Amino acid sequence: MHAYTHPLQRRESERRSFGGAAPVSDTGAPPLAPLAMPDQPLHRAAEPRRFGPEPGLGRRRAVLAAFCALATGLAVFAVTAAMARDGLDPLEVVHVSLILVLFGWMAFSFAANLGGLWLSRRADAWERAMAQAPLPALTSRTALLAPIYHEDVGPFFARLATMRAGLHALGLTPMFDIVVLSDSRRPEVVAEEQRGFAAFRRGGVGPRAYYRHRPENIDRKAGNVAEWVRRHGGAYDHMVVLDADSLMDGLTLWRLVAAMEADPSLGLIQTAPTIVGRRTVFGRLEQFANNLYGPLAAWGVAWWSGAEGNYWGHNAIVRVAAFAQAGGLPHLKGKKPFGGHILSHDFVEAAFLRRAGWGVRLAPALGGSFEESPPTLIDHLIRDRRWCQGNLQHLGVLGARGLHPVSRLHLARGVLSYALAPLWIALVVTGALLSAPDAATGEAGGYPLAGAAVLAVSLAFVLLPKLMSYAMMLAEGRARRFGGAWRALASVGLETVASTLTAPVIMAAHTRALLSVALGRDAGWSAQQRDEGRLSGRAALAFHWPEMLIGLALAALGPAMGAGLSPWLAVAAASLVAAPFIVWWTASIARGVRLRDAGLLLTPGERPTPPVQCEGVNSFKPSMPETISARQASRPAVAGSLNSRMPTMAVPTAPTPVQTA
Repeated sequence: MHAYTHPLQRRESERRSFGGAAPVSDTGAPPLAPLAMPDQPLHRAAEPRRFGPEPGLGRRRAVLAAFCALATGLAVFAVTAAMARDGLDPLEVVHVSLILVLFGWMAFSFAANLGGLWLSRRADAWERAMAQAPLPALTSRTALLAPIYHEDVGPFFARLATMRAGLHALGLTPMFDIVVLSDSRRPEVVAEEQRGFAAFRRGGVGPRAYYRHRPENIDRKAGNVAEWVRRHGGAYDHMVVLDADSLMDGLTLWRLVAAMEADPSLGLIQTAPTIVGRRTVFGRLEQFANNLYGPLAAWGVAWWSGAEGNYWGHNAIVRVAAFAQAGGLPHLKGKKPFGGHILSHDFVEAAFLRRAGWGVRLAPALGGSFEESPPTLIDHLIRDRRWCQGNLQHLGVLGARGLHPVSRLHLARGVLSYALAPLWIALVVTGALLSAPDAATGEAGGYPLAGAAVLAVSLAFVLLPKLMSYAMMLAEGRARRFGGAWRALASVGLETVASTLTAPVIMAAHTRALLSVALGRDAGWSAQQRDEGRLSGRAALAFHWPEMLIGLALAALGPAMGAGLSPWLAVAAASLVAAPFIVWWTASIARGVRLRDAGLLLTPGERPTPPVQCEGVNSFKPSMPETISARQASRPAVAGSLNSRMPTMAVPTAPTPVQTA
């Protein structure tokens, strides 16, 4: 039996909770342009690729595999040789097996970062060329799809207004449409969205704007986009899929469409979004890490994936015809949380596009793509719970016939990103147990020197990419954007300490999430928390008391076995016990602002004043519907652009009114 249901099976839907109230009718709905988009079987033969082989990509992958095999083999051999002098007992076998998996994971990431550093310096790389190529006149039509589900309406439409103004300033109004796809269920929320849309539609110039609300939330965001393709996709060549917190530069959108027009074999181009607009300590830590380390990590993924890239579900351009041909997702066999519709749909859609012969690429050199991040660690973990369930569903997709091996690797890494959490905890625990004195002979224990050396190398695999990113920042002359070389280095140190303290908390929470999924508990579908507010210590304690208990158990483990606390065990235990305090402390806006004012954790665009490119990201919350209209009417169209490099000669001599259906 295949692990999917019949394609004609009726999709489970989340009904709107309108009660006895009459649904509010849609306004400005897009015209119908049907396009066939059949559900794809999980198992089918791969189609020939539509693009030619990329020179050197095979050698890159061979080097990556060789490095991982050699480094991991040496690590396992060293630890095994040190422990096997009197034979390996079961605990030592378990410990060595954990090192095999975890060291291999870190070796892969480190080697990918090295490859990314090499690729980023090559002027002839596709990733560099597409970000610097001359901008041609566009001939295709593109829809900006903006899904919304119980979001704060003001910031949502403010971001769309900024994108609309940027496209108008470039003279691209005829080539783009903006489509709001609502899945909200409460009538008062839908009514607020429609009032916001009416104000947005009246309040500026630029591409046509549409709004559509679904009567039933079938298959969540993936189903929302798929339904739009089936009903309206025939009118467009491309679609740029956004999230509710997405913001994209008009010039970036131009380059994405130009790249798709230049290469008809491409099915999808994924940008590397930059986190902006955060003020809490946790949010600023995430924002700094994303801005400084993210580019190198993105280059690393591009280095080994090539045209077998991945999709992250937003801030990406997709060829509509390719998506209609290959992107229809089946339901997985069985009940939730493993069965049903696929939550982490983006990875699977990318794999299906590649199986159909389309190229899927990452564009790490292309800036102008922005998003927000959860404001607190609790919000981050709540989101991770949903992602964990979605990624574990990929276990039912990994064996699908016809998938490219690199697509399988993307899926496997998504599963392992959560499944490794209990293995890290097990590594710390088994290391502590091996360090304890022998209960039978009374001989003093001690972790072998070779094992300590392997742990030191693994630590270097984690820290060196941060220093490489810092060096890349200096080489590219971007230090001033991060507060200067010394302040940026201090910020790297602060972020490293913070990530060290929060890593055990995240691992423990991921382990809880895995157990929850294994017990059959569905994560449901709730709107993501984006607003920064006050988090009480009581709320932090209520959420993280299980981590505190785990930390107390780890702290008691070493002394109970007759050994002291190892450094690894001590750090893990201390951070888990202090989890509520860490979460509460890092949720503070005031502390985050003080760090920013001190020049720490600065990111590009924050000094001396935030540029227009970040406007609309968690910074503009008008009361609907009047304020957006007044704000947009009070500034020139070019002032709404997202990028100061925007050519002013592209501004039309007369404003183009917003057209609606």
